[in-house]
Amino acid sequence: MEKLVTLTRKQREKILSQLTQGQIEALSQFTRYAMLSKFHTDHYLKNTDWQFVGLIVDPWYHQAHQHTGENLYCDCGRRLKNQFILRSRSTGRQLSLGITHFQQHASIPPKVANEIQQGVNEVHLYMDTILLHYDKGQRFPHQLFEKVCRLGGFKDRESTLLYQRCQLFNRVDLPLYINDYLELSALACSLTKGNRQRLTKTQIGKLKENIANDWRQIEHQLIVLRFKFSERGVNRQALHRIKQNAVNYSLQRRHSRFLVNNWKEINQLTLTKARDQLAIKLRELAYYVLVSDSSGTLGISQKQASQFLIAHNYHVKQSRSFGVQEGRKLLGEAIKN
Repeated sequence: MEKLVTLTRKQREKILSQLTQGQIEALSQFTRYAMLSKFHTDHYLKNTDWQFVGLIVDPWYHQAHQHTGENLYCDCGRRLKNQFILRSRSTGRQLSLGITHFQQHASIPPKVANEIQQGVNEVHLYMDTILLHYDKGQRFPHQLFEKVCRLGGFKDRESTLLYQRCQLFNRVDLPLYINDYLELSALACSLTKGNRQRLTKTQIGKLKENIANDWRQIEHQLIVLRFKFSERGVNRQALHRIKQNAVNYSLQRRHSRFLVNNWKEINQLTLTKARDQLAIKLRELAYYVLVSDSSGTLGISQKQASQFLIAHNYHVKQSRSFGVQEGRKLLGEAIKN
């Protein structure tokens, strides 16, 4: 494994200043993915009263006073790069916190807070490695990725993190993280030799695990988006209508209205049905992007939802359906008031 290198703040900001808006947003999504994965894998808060609800990353934090978009803040008023949203299991109270205030505001044990901080620092090291490679002239391996796709390397494997990161970075020409590049190269080599093995039971289980994780991430995003709506003045009744319209929109043109209500249920389904449930969930997320795209109400949250859809190669198409029009109307009325 390549040695991770830490950039100084000045070095990091210098490289970031060379990136396009799309590249910065893609890198922000990569960072968010990695942090969410840490929370889901390591179960940091399992022995506390707090439940992890979601994470918002400000891609423009490094611009400081030249920041032209939406700023993120801790409940104490401090401006944040990463805003973690927690909810109390006992009271339902919701907090928006920076990583350094977990212990102070949520009374999370110092040991747990330190573990979370270490995980976040590790993710930042990954990002610094990508920035360093970009600064050295490395870009996305388009030919290698296209070769793997042409040879069917990602067929039935679209839920893998490698595919999602490639989709994300391919569009904006960012170099892959070294481990992802090595995995893509090994896959290309295997396919070139004619190795096209059918999915094993273990591989199917891993793909369903990835799908369940994606489903859970989307659910977290939906909770955050609805929370942002309520912050903008959308009342409970209107919020309920938007939520119902989103579900109806996600089920359009489907023969079955079967829906899972928990990510754990994904693992009990066949791979085909698990993919169907993820497709429905992606369409539900697309609904929120559609109803808020003209107003820009969701700010960073909307951009991150869009990036998530890009990573899954999901294209949001404009819609004149009643549900979308009603959602925009309800949101617009709340903003006016």
